[in-house]
Formats: sequence, C-alpha cells, structure tokens
Amino acid sequence: MNTAQLEGLFRTGFTDIGMPHEPAAIDKFVFYLQEVMKWNEKTNLTGHNSEEDIIGNLFIDSLACTKVLLPGTTSSVLDIGTGAGFPGIPMGIVCPQQAITLVEPNLKKVAFLHHIIGSLSLTNVCVEPCRIEQFSEKPEFHEKFDWVFMKALRFDLGLAYVTPLLSECGKCVFCRAEPLTPDLVPKGFSVVDELPYELPFGLGNRLLSIVGPV
Repeated sequence: MNTAQLEGLFRTGFTDIGMPHEPAAIDKFVFYLQEVMKWNEKTNLTGHNSEEDIIGNLFIDSLACTKVLLPGTTSSVLDIGTGAGFPGIPMGIVCPQQAITLVEPNLKKVAFLHHIIGSLSLTNVCVEPCRIEQFSEKPEFHEKFDWVFMKALRFDLGLAYVTPLLSECGKCVFCRAEPLTPDLVPKGFSVVDELPYELPFGLGNRLLSIVGPV
C-alpha cells in the first residue's frame, strides 16, 4: 500500500474508536508501520503480516488503551511485554504528557524499540531490556506506576509481579477478548471496570479489564 492508502486506514481506525484525526500522529504511525513491516522480514516482531491487520490489531487496539487515561492528567505508565512497542509507543505518540516505560526481554525487539523511539523523538518513552521478574525486583520502580498494561502476559503471573510496582491508586489493564470472571481474579484484587470497544475492518470486539488491589 502507498502512504495515502495507509493514512486512510489509520483515519478509519481513529474514527471507529471515537478518536479525532491527528495528522501529526498519523504521519508517525505510517512511518512506524512501515518500519514494522521492514524489520518483520528479518526479525519476528509480530505474527500479523498485512498492513490492515497490523493497523487494526496493534495500532488501533493500542489507541483504545488511552480510554482509561483521564484527559489533561499526567500518569506514569508501564507496558509489560511490549514486543514491537504495543500498546506503549502508540499511547506515547498521542499522549505525550504521559511517561511510558516499556519492558521487553528480547534484545532484537529492544533494538527496534530504540530505533522507533529515536526516529520519532519520543522523549516520554523509555525501554527497560529485561524480564518482568527482574524489573519487579528493582526498588527504583516500586510504587511508581499509575497504570500497568499487559497484552501478552498471563493474567495471574502478571499480577504477582506487578503488585510492588503499583502506585497508591495504581491499576492494571488487561487487553482481552472476553470479560474477566470472578474465578480468574486472584485474592487481593477486584475488577474495577471493563470498557468494551470494537476494532476496525471487522476484526472483532475487545475490552479493557481494569483490575486494582482491594
């Protein structure tokens, strides 16, 4: 697809999840997408191969995560197991006031993340090249994060390592296809809210499950 076609797909995605078109953000997204496609030929960044699938399942799905952030507020955000930078980097592009930390152990993916962050001058986004088990033990990150996003990490495992990282009012957000049932929520946590949304291009329904300490 050419640049104009990609811009059109992004505009459709923005509209479908109720976000205003931001030309500067869409320009950055097009560059980011093209780099994902280029790097994906040699490094397994994502299992999605077509531009439409990547835009819908990764970019627009990531933008939906901004629904939990209160407009005009500044938060400390953690993206665990970010892979090629989703949802953290798209969130950082459209929410430059948020401080976003990406955790990713795969060094080839870390190299890609640094490339994108540097190319797009995202001064509000940083990368920690380690596993969540190691990150969770670092005292400088304890009680720091207001929002912790997890797309790829197992639910129960994620909460176990995230607990010391949450700020006083911190919450965890899980990007899911189905609602959380009570039996899935470990003792000491409860479901605060679940926000449904629909992906573009007929890619299905998703929801954000927001979980916090009791």
